[in-house]
Amino acid sequence: MNKFLKIAGITLVALVVLLLGYSYVSFNSYSPTDPDVTVDKTKLGYYQNSWEDCRDAFRAQANSMKTRFDSVAVFSRAVESKSDTGLTIDFCYIPASDTTEKLVMICSGTHGIEGFVGSAVQQQLMAEFFKPEMLETTGVLLVHGLNAWGFKNQRRFTESNVDLNRNYSTDKSLFETKNDGFVALYDMLTPKGELNMNSISNKFFMVTAINQIARKGMPALLQAFAQGQYEFQEGIYFGGNDFEQQVAIMSEVLSDIAAPYSTLLNLDLHTGFGERGELHLFPNPIDDPELKAKTVEVFKGYQIDWGDSDNFYTVSGQFVEFIGDLFPDKTSIPMLMEFGTLNTGSTIGAVKSAHISIAENQGAHYGYKSQKDSLKALAGYYEMFYPPSEKWRTNALTVSQEMMGKIWENLQKLE
Repeated sequence: MNKFLKIAGITLVALVVLLLGYSYVSFNSYSPTDPDVTVDKTKLGYYQNSWEDCRDAFRAQANSMKTRFDSVAVFSRAVESKSDTGLTIDFCYIPASDTTEKLVMICSGTHGIEGFVGSAVQQQLMAEFFKPEMLETTGVLLVHGLNAWGFKNQRRFTESNVDLNRNYSTDKSLFETKNDGFVALYDMLTPKGELNMNSISNKFFMVTAINQIARKGMPALLQAFAQGQYEFQEGIYFGGNDFEQQVAIMSEVLSDIAAPYSTLLNLDLHTGFGERGELHLFPNPIDDPELKAKTVEVFKGYQIDWGDSDNFYTVSGQFVEFIGDLFPDKTSIPMLMEFGTLNTGSTIGAVKSAHISIAENQGAHYGYKSQKDSLKALAGYYEMFYPPSEKWRTNALTVSQEMMGKIWENLQKLE
């Protein structure tokens, strides 16, 4: 009997060692496959590597629209900052030339660093997509760099560590929203001290996450992680204790521009969640059956992953839904469009994404053990939100323009 127990114990230890080794190798060497496309250098020209260069390129394309359209307004709104000067949100508005029926708003940089890709999409649309004959009854509002501080400083969050896409509402009761799942996982999601990417907890983060998934299930873990939380300013997805300045800025701009239109299509460009190379549609659930039917009609031909479907999550304080609250008498169609990077539909991709976000947040708040740790964390952040792959970047602009063409056609048919 003792001999049997000894053998069983050795076998168990061996299995644990194999599991840990497999988890370590697979997690720390994880690299999803790029889409099989030919690199297009013309499309790569729409990408820049600093907020300043993105803003300059956006403004240049916006001003060039004045040569092709009778009426174009290019303007900026200042963003106050304790650490930066000259931050702005930039706008390009092309009104409908005949009757003001529909307005399409396309926003970039709600999540700072994700604005690099959103800016490239906006630049390409201005250069290649919009034509005067398309805008007889439909206007366009392009919003560039909504979270300018995060964009410039290569973070998803504002200077106050607020996630802008968890901060928008017309009702301050938003900040009383509870996320008990986040509280239960606080220690895992908000580690303290200087970031050491070679620590045991970071090397074997996958093991810790798998344990939580086994206990709570992936949907519950995703909801706790990404819903938004309003208790811990040092934590990820912090929605704030009050409205950020961008809420007032966008309320003022939209109240003026959207006023004459009866139908609003609100598109917010993001990167990170989803399958690599795919452009996903991730709205919160829509309770109004008429609005949901119109949303499905506009995005006909594309899969919509509602927040209440399997392996997805609902979000508190979303920007695109806030626009509907601003204009309750209008038809306001909200859509978050997300370019996938790390195959988060898989367990390893979802856990890797969570780990990258947690590590970056720890480094931003508590510093880094070494420059190597800082560079490793930033490289992961870029891979998740602004992949350097030329194939990925080419594909992102190809699929977004294709989708925009179909969306535009469907929108014109909408009554």
